[in-house]
Amino acid sequence: MPLVLGVLLLICASQFQTPVSALEAPDQRRLAAAVQSARDRGDIPGVAVSIVNRSSVLFEAGYGVANVSSGQPMTADTLLPLGSITKAFTSALLALLIDKHSTDETQ
Repeated sequence: MPLVLGVLLLICASQFQTPVSALEAPDQRRLAAAVQSARDRGDIPGVAVSIVNRSSVLFEAGYGVANVSSGQPMTADTLLPLGSITKAFTSALLALLIDKHSTDETQ
């Protein structure tokens, strides 16, 4: 499941090529469609999405349900257990930084 969520975040992030100060309605619809598509493929009941640019929150939303049994909706404020997922994100970000640094040095 952590791998699926990480891939979902990368898919959503790849939908936007330029920095933005706020997520416009058409982009929100594209993001919602990308999240729903990834949820359907991964059989994921709920996802909370937050897009941050430096210190400002550009977008927050919940999709699906936080609790399948009760049907409690997922929101941007739903607390989720993270477990060891932060290790995978840290490793992926370090790999991206190393790759970017290597590319910058060779140009």
